[in-house]
Amino acid sequence: MGQLDQLHLPPIRSSSPSPDSLFVDAFDFAQKHLDRRFALLTLWKLIEKIDISLGRRVKSACRTLDEYTSSLIDERLASLHGHAEAHNQTPTDLLSSFLKTHRQMGADLGHEELKETFLNLIIAGRDSTAEALTWAFYHLLMNQDLVAKIREEASAITGKDRAGRVTYENNKEFKWAHAVIREALRLHPSIPKNVRFALKGDQIPDGPVIEAGDAVRWSDWAMARDPEVWGEDCHEFRPARWMDADGNIKQFSQFKFHAFNGGPRVCLGMNFALFQSVSLIVEVLHNFELQFAPGWLQHVPKTPVVGDPASTPYQTPMYKPSLTLPMAQPMLVTIKLYQGGH
Repeated sequence: MGQLDQLHLPPIRSSSPSPDSLFVDAFDFAQKHLDRRFALLTLWKLIEKIDISLGRRVKSACRTLDEYTSSLIDERLASLHGHAEAHNQTPTDLLSSFLKTHRQMGADLGHEELKETFLNLIIAGRDSTAEALTWAFYHLLMNQDLVAKIREEASAITGKDRAGRVTYENNKEFKWAHAVIREALRLHPSIPKNVRFALKGDQIPDGPVIEAGDAVRWSDWAMARDPEVWGEDCHEFRPARWMDADGNIKQFSQFKFHAFNGGPRVCLGMNFALFQSVSLIVEVLHNFELQFAPGWLQHVPKTPVVGDPASTPYQTPMYKPSLTLPMAQPMLVTIKLYQGGH
């Protein structure tokens, strides 16, 4: 992920936080606070005026994000303008790639638009895929039969000696890995809820009339647990629901499986995110044995069961308040080399 991969925390004993560390802390705080704004809708403005310390923290976080993104954009622009060889080199991060592509297309974005675009790239590419993979691996470790299916399929495609690799060209052949990540995203969508304010009046098909200024909220997390949408087994992690009778991946409507939004606002990075996730799942399981760290599963706080407890074979770890859907506590695992069943 290039520049996104370079956003890291400094060593624990560092006495002065690095710009990367300050940015990460500000970014995490902003996401948590925006999640609170989702719940409060328009009341957040009044609350932040009353709670002066909170208002100051929000402004400080926004200033950190602004200064960090501005410095990175200035650095990349200077590189593109000042070095002729940079025009012929393949960019090594998303920001440089975006800037170079827009320049080649003759597009001219202002500095504020570039900052907003860069923050969107980070929001879309930093937490969402990582959290989806965490949930996928949690369910895989709870369902070892799925691990076996992914390994068997991977061996058939890449060779029993595991010499082959997952590529953009062959990644759709890994049907069970695709089914697992899609099912993980169904139950744990990276953007679990959203809200929009109507600019003008309209009517939702077969639904209520929306007046200008109304807030429209929905939850893909709740939709995934609605029997009318996904059937009576909606609470169950069942990747087989994504396989048709011929063993191919089913394609559901974008407005049923809404993890990547839909229509003209469908996520531009959907195919890349699926490819990245399938690649990592296959490569990890094909080369390593994973198990929950001793005692972790027994002691990690669990999310209360929604609906009939009998419909949920096992509980999932508690969520952390955020715009996205991380676990409240990190998932701890042990890892060793996979010996191919020997």
